Amino acid sequence: MDENLAKILSNIDYLQFQFTNIQGQLKAVEVPQKYAEKYLEEGLGIDGSSVGFMLTEQSDMKIIPDLSTLHLVPWNDRIARVICDIQTTNGTPFPSDPRSILKRALNMAKVDFGFSFKVRPEIEWYNMTPDGEPVDIAGYMDAPPLDSEIEMRRAMVDYMMNYSIYPKILHHEVGPGQMEIEFIMTDALFAADMVQTVKQIIRMVAWMNGLIASFMPKPYTTEAGSGMHVHHMLFKGKKNLFSAEDGEPSTTLKHFVAGLLKHAQGLTAILNPTVNSYKRLVPGHEAPVYISWGIANRTALIRVPAYEKSARIEYRGADSSANIYLVIALLLAAGLDGVKNKLEPIESISLNVDHLTNEKRKELGIKQTPSTLQDALAALNADKYLCGFLGEQFISIYNAMKKAEWDAYTKNVKDPKTTEVTDWEFNEMFEKT
Repeated sequence: MDENLAKILSNIDYLQFQFTNIQGQLKAVEVPQKYAEKYLEEGLGIDGSSVGFMLTEQSDMKIIPDLSTLHLVPWNDRIARVICDIQTTNGTPFPSDPRSILKRALNMAKVDFGFSFKVRPEIEWYNMTPDGEPVDIAGYMDAPPLDSEIEMRRAMVDYMMNYSIYPKILHHEVGPGQMEIEFIMTDALFAADMVQTVKQIIRMVAWMNGLIASFMPKPYTTEAGSGMHVHHMLFKGKKNLFSAEDGEPSTTLKHFVAGLLKHAQGLTAILNPTVNSYKRLVPGHEAPVYISWGIANRTALIRVPAYEKSARIEYRGADSSANIYLVIALLLAAGLDGVKNKLEPIESISLNVDHLTNEKRKELGIKQTPSTLQDALAALNADKYLCGFLGEQFISIYNAMKKAEWDAYTKNVKDPKTTEVTDWEFNEMFEKT
């Protein structure tokens, strides 16, 4: 163990082992400092069934710390945290561990193509009072005093910088009490760990101020939803493969976009993982529901920004409840399918996609993303490439989780999809997949 890690361990009272479950929830278990070095070397046993990974009879697994993520917790210097991967008891990566799935995608890019992947996420959320009301009446990029939460955002950023996380832009978003923080482009695994750390910081600072930070996609029917746009770039060595020599979008970028478009319907079930997600995905609002791409077109699902010197892709479909490890992994896997098979995308569009007629969208080959969690799961199960990448175990667990969510929803909402959805219809869909 190097001197820096030893110094951290010698000055704490507790070490917190963190990991992320399939639902994207941050989980943690602590050990006193006396046992910290032992468990850093050996890992810790956990009950996987209790955190949503396995059946009870298959529940023994281990969390293995990534020492590069060991860091003092800035709001309590008695505690350090370390981020963990999940392994089976025989020491192999657990197939349905989201962090391991991302590592698998990154390894596929490196081994099969010689590529690396960089990501820049944007996170939106609402600050609420304990009774669920927005904390202010401000709107997009309003200045203080309308933006009354600016000091709290700064406190959040101060904690982030203690983790060597440096946000690029922070501002008030469209909705009352809605915030956004954007980050710089960075290595994909670090970016995913960063998002989980940042979400914890946001929640902690809000809690310390007597408030609630909510990453619910659509907490208020009449207000803007909270998305999680993911900008990304593909590299070979130091070369950005999305840029042609003249700085325009490259052939590789177009193949990558074609892969994203091909798998967009199946991606929706992971990038928009809750029943509430589909309250945000409504035609005519800012959240994109039409499977399209365009240069500088913010109404398209996939935007290629026009003001950058080096081309990149922005996928605008994910929401703030999504599991960031799975989001990044699947965007990469889907894009690589397009690159490998030299897929060609539909024509890029510069028009407002929401304002096109159904006939015009059909003419342009623009389809729509699923409009309910049920439809999204059906699309995921029909996408054999995504299912093959995620693995049979993950798909089985995910189907069971989301079926339970949908069943709970349909029992409380009589008509969730305009037409009546019966339990047997939904059960039959999963029996066939």
